[in-house]
Amino acid sequence: MSYPIVIFLGILQGITEFFPISSSGHLLLAENFLSLPVADLQAFDVVLHGGTLAALLVLFWREWLGILKFDKAGRNFFLQLVVATIPAALAGVLLGDWMEAATRGENRLWIVGGFFLCVAVLFFCAEKFSKQNSEKIGWKQVVLMGVFQAIALLPGVSRSGSTIAAGMFTGLKREAAARFSFLMLAPVTFGAVVLIAKDFLAGEVTLPPTNFVIVGFLTSAVVSYFAAEALLHFIKKHSLNVFGIYLIIAAGILFYLAR
Repeated sequence: MSYPIVIFLGILQGITEFFPISSSGHLLLAENFLSLPVADLQAFDVVLHGGTLAALLVLFWREWLGILKFDKAGRNFFLQLVVATIPAALAGVLLGDWMEAATRGENRLWIVGGFFLCVAVLFFCAEKFSKQNSEKIGWKQVVLMGVFQAIALLPGVSRSGSTIAAGMFTGLKREAAARFSFLMLAPVTFGAVVLIAKDFLAGEVTLPPTNFVIVGFLTSAVVSYFAAEALLHFIKKHSLNVFGIYLIIAAGILFYLAR
């Protein structure tokens, strides 16, 4: 590993975590094409996600401050995040090993490409059939977006894209769905970082040298911040269809490479 590769992976994580094109799928493919030890970089992927978490804490500081106040609105918001996180937490515990095997297996290009196509269809359907007439996050939105966040543990399924689409299906406007989707990411990412930290301290996983970890974390944090802001502005006036078209093209490339 070198600094250019670490910076590249940090930039890739920062962009693809918020742009609905699957950060895990793109990181996996980049690691594969760069001939990096993919299986050994699972922990480093979580370090990059830690940078994304730092960006979320800064970008949405008002929302986190509201939770700390713990008034009625803060308690309700906190409970919504907890409920939205439960499906992904359960899926991670029950299916984590299977998903990891699928992500790192020999057929990963076919699998990631297939899920790219599924997400593209989801985007087209959300844009065509959703009403998008509300900005209020209710329990219907919380539950469905939480379920889709769990589904997004599958390799190649965009977490932000699938949860935004789920919110749109329940009547949320794109931007409102995106904001809550980004907020939902924080607890899941925090849990992943804690688990990797525990495994690292127990000597069960290894990380690259500290200087690479710091550079990757900071790169991911900075790029994540600006990517999240950029997407929030973009989807005010533009649909998810452009990302669906990109995923179809990307899937075609993967299928070609996997022949």
